Amino acid sequence: MRNPRLNRIMLGLLLTASSSVMAAEQTTYDWTGAYVGVNLGSVWTGSKLTANHSNFLSETSTYSEQLNSTAVNPGMQLGYLKQLPGNWVVGGEGDFSYPATDSQYRFTDGTSFDQFTVHNNVQGSLRLRAGYAIDRFLPFITTGVSFASLGFNYGSEADKDYKATTQTGWVLGGGLEYGVLDNLSVRTEYLYTDYGNALNQNIPTVVGEQDSTGSAHATLYTNVLRAAVNYRF
Repeated sequence: MRNPRLNRIMLGLLLTASSSVMAAEQTTYDWTGAYVGVNLGSVWTGSKLTANHSNFLSETSTYSEQLNSTAVNPGMQLGYLKQLPGNWVVGGEGDFSYPATDSQYRFTDGTSFDQFTVHNNVQGSLRLRAGYAIDRFLPFITTGVSFASLGFNYGSEADKDYKATTQTGWVLGGGLEYGVLDNLSVRTEYLYTDYGNALNQNIPTVVGEQDSTGSAHATLYTNVLRAAVNYRF
């Protein structure tokens, strides 16, 4: 024989349990909206230098060297996120940073020298972002296209050649963002950017000697680890 009171108690427990499960599945923090912010971190710039000229000081008249440098990397970003059903979050972001790194190699022989410097002046990127919201936590991945203002310098005791260029590359990374307030979030992220064979320069004359095949080339890639603060609209 059924007990009406017991049935009502069981129904209430079932409804309470269902409500708890639904609340656990849904995030209460809303990631949808535009944002703007600033970032600060470190950038590690790497370049592979190859160069040749008949009057270079090296025994083979060629150089093949790895150039590295590290610098503080301030910047800013702006973007937009959209929270989808199921707590997925997608969006886009643009950012600019100022690595201002100089990666240098110098070969000396008494008062004579060959010196090569790769300058990474400004970097920027346009990226897609995708993540999964766990209430105020948002782990994410990001990828897109990157742009850099670069410079390449060769110098000797008698020569100085400089070339500036803008190079396009690709960027891939990820991070974790946390919603501190409804309109304020903080995050940490890592970005790897590769510009390929970024710098190419002809060096026809070295200390008065001509070599029509004289040239220098440098690849360039960067690793960035940074923290950011975003104001959300």
